[in-house]
Amino acid sequence: MTRWDRWFPKALVTAVLMLMPGLAAAAVGRVVTVEGTAWRTPEGAERKPLESGAEIEQKDTLEVEPKSGVKLELNDGSVLMLSAGSQLVITEAEFAGQERKSFSGYLKLGKVWAEVKKALSGSEAKFEVKTDRAVAGVRGTVLRVDVATPVITGALSPSTVVQVYTGLVQVVARVPKPKDSADAGTKPGERVEVPGPQEVTLEEWEEVVRQLQKNRQIVVGEKVGPVTGLDSKRVNDDFGAFVKRNRSLKKP
Repeated sequence: MTRWDRWFPKALVTAVLMLMPGLAAAAVGRVVTVEGTAWRTPEGAERKPLESGAEIEQKDTLEVEPKSGVKLELNDGSVLMLSAGSQLVITEAEFAGQERKSFSGYLKLGKVWAEVKKALSGSEAKFEVKTDRAVAGVRGTVLRVDVATPVITGALSPSTVVQVYTGLVQVVARVPKPKDSADAGTKPGERVEVPGPQEVTLEEWEEVVRQLQKNRQIVVGEKVGPVTGLDSKRVNDDFGAFVKRNRSLKKP
């Protein structure tokens, strides 16, 4: 066999993987069950139906239709469930075999319930659920995050409700800074120069608010609400019923 013969197959495989990146992507989890209709859109690819047994990958966007629900199991055994009307983007997911190094999901709309497998002792593995209003970071716990309708009149975007069933969750609120009053100290009718728009960094929007413990919840909207007990109406809604039906199911 010549040097060319030995090199050519490797070059061909490399070229194919570059032309078809989906072949090179590693699965970060698998669909356990789908009730109703749901969709998966890989990064840079077309949307396709989400079915039980299908693999999911980093950068996937998952969408759940009305009157539907989805249960996923990640490589480390952590479980995610998505409610009807949910849109979740898997922004970051790294595993070493069955050990999680990092996971981050961006919940655009809807509700997600997560049972997060506890990381190995001493591990810095993270698990985050992000919304436009908050970031919930957990280590081995059960929580639910809802992107809810605005609870404050005039709110520009939906609020986020974080509920903790077991364990401990750190919530980081992403709340805009109060706008400076342009007419402070001016007289009626006096002209005031209004400053132009300024870029605000993510760090300037974030405020670490508190850590939530078992059977507690917090609402993050234009303002950060107080920590309260779990809302039984929210826990026992249609999505709560879906979670109860599917919590004991194993992946196919």
